[in-house]
Amino acid sequence: MHRIDLLVLSAAAGGLQFLSYEPTGWWPAAWIGLALLFVALLRCSTWRFSLLVGFAWGTSTALFSLPWIGSFVGYGPYVALSAVLGLLAMPAAWAMWFVGNSGLPTWLRLPGMAALVAAGEALLQRWPFGGFPWLRVAWGQVDGPLAPAVALGGTALVSFLAALAAAGLVALLSRRFLTGLGLVAVALLVGSALPMLQPLPEAAPEAQTRVAVIQGNVPRLGLEFNAQRRAVLQNHADATGELARRVRAGEEQQPDVVIWPENSSDVSPFRDSEAARIIDSAAANIAAPIVVGTFTYDNGTQNTMVVWDPALGPTERHEKIYLQPFGETMPFRDLLRHVSDMVDRAGNMTPGSGDGVVATGEGTPFLKPVKLGLATCYEVVFDGAYRNAVRNGATMLATPTNNATFGFTDMTYQQLAMSRMRAMEFQRSTFVAATSGVSAIIDAHGAVGKQSKIFEQKVLTATLPQYSHMTLAARFGAWIEGGIVAFGIVCLVGALVGALRGASGGAAGDPARRRRNTHL
Repeated sequence: MHRIDLLVLSAAAGGLQFLSYEPTGWWPAAWIGLALLFVALLRCSTWRFSLLVGFAWGTSTALFSLPWIGSFVGYGPYVALSAVLGLLAMPAAWAMWFVGNSGLPTWLRLPGMAALVAAGEALLQRWPFGGFPWLRVAWGQVDGPLAPAVALGGTALVSFLAALAAAGLVALLSRRFLTGLGLVAVALLVGSALPMLQPLPEAAPEAQTRVAVIQGNVPRLGLEFNAQRRAVLQNHADATGELARRVRAGEEQQPDVVIWPENSSDVSPFRDSEAARIIDSAAANIAAPIVVGTFTYDNGTQNTMVVWDPALGPTERHEKIYLQPFGETMPFRDLLRHVSDMVDRAGNMTPGSGDGVVATGEGTPFLKPVKLGLATCYEVVFDGAYRNAVRNGATMLATPTNNATFGFTDMTYQQLAMSRMRAMEFQRSTFVAATSGVSAIIDAHGAVGKQSKIFEQKVLTATLPQYSHMTLAARFGAWIEGGIVAFGIVCLVGALVGALRGASGGAAGDPARRRRNTHL
């Protein structure tokens, strides 16, 4: 194939991965896209060109998937971020190229390439600037046959299985039918093994808990809503008041806990007495603790979710731990200020250091207490956020988020899919509370029971069980991710050793030259 054809294949691979994400949600597209990427890498003649293939794949995936970033910071930074993500995809692409064109047997080379996809994601979850794992393959598998495997090995296992299935498609295309069918079958078997290996326990009647999610909506679209933040708080108080009216009328059950979104009180009640009065009144009106999104200032500026009890006032807090670089924080601020004046629109927040769990019901003994695991907005994308919360006793999960800035873009749907995947991963009832959409109630199987539309005021209520068991992913997810990464590295080392041993044999030592003499 010509080089331009390989770059087109790589860009198409990124476009297909985007189609697997919500709201399109065509999960097979990621398998086909990764298969195209593997074909392009297997056809590369040099290691240098494998880097270009990786850049085209990473950049195109971001360009297709992240235009909503441009609605916040403009299209220059959005394109720049996409190019950076392309650069960060290059090392994994080179490693996949080297393993794929090595002297290792086909049954080892193709799974090795699949493992290196997960290895690249593992790196991007942690580095640079704390990581940006928004474009993991796993997020596009939420409605596919591999999604249940998330409870066994976390999102890394789902990404690996999708890449393994893609490798099987490549083998089938190359008429290695036994290898291809075997790889696809292994992926599907692991994806369907959940009922046997990690069944969802039957919930006890006393575990049933009534939860209300409030989407108060914002006065108008875009960044301008910040100028009306007191109106946002009043919207959430009013929606809660309407729920309280229905409870008193017998039209709704009394909630055990009420969840407001991130930034639902952008005016901090810890500095503004009127904001505190509004929240106090709302909690007293509904006679239940409200989990409120606001800011606290005990350790710099922190994005905080606080439990506001009707009897005790503010009690436990979760300060956001995983902050969004170039949004809530600004790396190289002094340097980049000379490039763009938009730099100073980024925050200068301080990360929290808690366990991600808040307890509700301390001052309301007539209601069921909840140990609520919180991942505020961007935090849901990181494996450690909910994993840490569940390991510290969280019996339900919530993703409070502020989507108003991103309007009607795909961002809110992409994030909803992540919360659904986390519900499956930890087998917990999960609640998404957004300022303007989409809010949702998700059961422990990852199914959405109720959801709002974008930019509508909506109150969602449901009775769902609390669970206290830990899935295999909660216990061993980090180790399983490490095992997949280690397998990819072992394959890479094996390929390097083989290349060194064959160096004296001319073509035998050059993976790219050897590729021209083999069929996969």
